[in-house]
Amino acid sequence: MIRLDKYLSNLGLISRRTADKIFKSAEILVNGEQAKKSDQKIAYGDVITFDGVEIDVLENVYCILYKTAGYISSDEDEDGYLSYRNQMPDCPYVEMLHVAGRLDQDTEGLLLLSNDGRFIHQVISPKRDKEKEYEVHLAKPISDKDLGQLERGVVLDDGYKTLPAKTSRLDTNKKISLIITEGKFHQVKRMLEAVQNKVIYLKRTRIGDRTIDDLQPGEWKYIEKE
Repeated sequence: MIRLDKYLSNLGLISRRTADKIFKSAEILVNGEQAKKSDQKIAYGDVITFDGVEIDVLENVYCILYKTAGYISSDEDEDGYLSYRNQMPDCPYVEMLHVAGRLDQDTEGLLLLSNDGRFIHQVISPKRDKEKEYEVHLAKPISDKDLGQLERGVVLDDGYKTLPAKTSRLDTNKKISLIITEGKFHQVKRMLEAVQNKVIYLKRTRIGDRTIDDLQPGEWKYIEKE
């Protein structure tokens, strides 16, 4: 059980401090019946109608977003950049969500989102060896020798040696698929710098079994927990 005002506050729909005023002036229904008190208890599976919109009361929410370049993976806007949440204005649970595996501001692709801390940990934990696949566009052609280095592991600028990666060429000799199981800061970009190349476009297409194949840039969808 959870308080109705707390759940609506978690959704970003009301402020706990102004809840009593809102409940007196707005029509808020729980399972079709008028909610009379802000501290009314609700249960997972109930349906809230707020401002004419029906919202299922869920314990945990799981989503995929195809983040486009220009948005950051932070829950809040920062330093003039908009949060990924601005790409999900029609998701009633967006204020509850957090990122499982960040993407740089200039990187596109798959973001996994949830309010389930255990799920997020399973995605980002290095012990899980969860594959992350990227489409990488390069400033110059990449040789078979350099691909071999990436597959064996390369030494980054801080002296860390990456785990072996998987690579394959895409439709040009300046475009590759790169699959890694780690998530170091700017790792893909730094791996290509280690073989004297430069990433000019980067898109994450997969995490584990999750892909963005059926999403267009800026689109999102609900998913089931694995």
